[in-house]
Amino acid sequence: MIARLLIVIALLAVTACITTTTGPTIQRNDAEAAAINLDLGITYLRQGNMQQARIKLERSIEADSKSPTAHRLLGLVYEQLGDQRSAEEQYRIAVRQGPKDADALSQLAIFVCTQRGDQKGALKYFDRALDIPLYQPRYLLFINAGTCAKSLDLELAENYLRRGVELNPNYSEALLQLGDVTYQRGNYLQSRAFVERYLAAANPSSQALWLGYKLESALGDPDTANDYAKQLVRDFPESAETMLLLEQRRNAG
Repeated sequence: MIARLLIVIALLAVTACITTTTGPTIQRNDAEAAAINLDLGITYLRQGNMQQARIKLERSIEADSKSPTAHRLLGLVYEQLGDQRSAEEQYRIAVRQGPKDADALSQLAIFVCTQRGDQKGALKYFDRALDIPLYQPRYLLFINAGTCAKSLDLELAENYLRRGVELNPNYSEALLQLGDVTYQRGNYLQSRAFVERYLAAANPSSQALWLGYKLESALGDPDTANDYAKQLVRDFPESAETMLLLEQRRNAG
C-alpha cells in the first residue's frame, strides 16, 4: 500500500492585533492591511479560489513581510497552483520568520517529504515541531511524521504512529497506517487488530480492504481474505488496489 501523507492545514481565523496607542500611523495601517488581506486570503483558500488567495496573501506580505502564517499559506497556494519552487521558497521563509511556529515547520516537513522525497530532512522538521510544547493538534504531527518515515525506517514509523494513536485512539487514518506498518514488519495479528479498529471507526476504503485481503491471506484464512477481495472489487472497481488484486490473480493462473 502506498503511504498517504496526511496534509492537514489549519485555516483558522487570524485576528490581527492592531496597535492604537503608540507608533506611527503607517505602522498601524500596515498591520491592519496585513490582517485584512490575510483573512481574505484564508477565505479564498478555503473556497478553493487559489488565484484570489494568492493576490490577497501577497498583499498581506507586502504590508507585513514577517508573518510566518502568510508565507506558509502563500506556499500552500503556490503548491496548489503547481509552482513547487515558489512554494518551497515561501515555506522556508515561514520557518525562518517563525522558527518556533509548529505549523510552518510541519508544512515544510510535508513538502520536503512528498515533493523532494527527503524523508530524513523532513523528519528533522517534524521533530523540531514536536519539540514545541503545548502545540495542538499534536497527534497529527506524530501521524504525519510516521507516515513520512514508512519508506525510510518501519520501526521508526511505527513509533511515531503509536504516539499519535495514544493521543487520539480513534483517528482512523493512523490506525490504517499502523496496520500497514505492522503488516510490513510481519506482525500480522497486530495488523489485523489495527485494520479491525480502522473498520470500526471509518467506512471501508480500498486501501483497508486490500490490506485486509493481504494479511488474511498471510494468516491462512482464505475465506476472510476472499470476503475482503469481493468487497474491494464490488465497491472500488476502478481503484489501484483492485487492479493489483486482479493482476495478482492473473499471475497465479
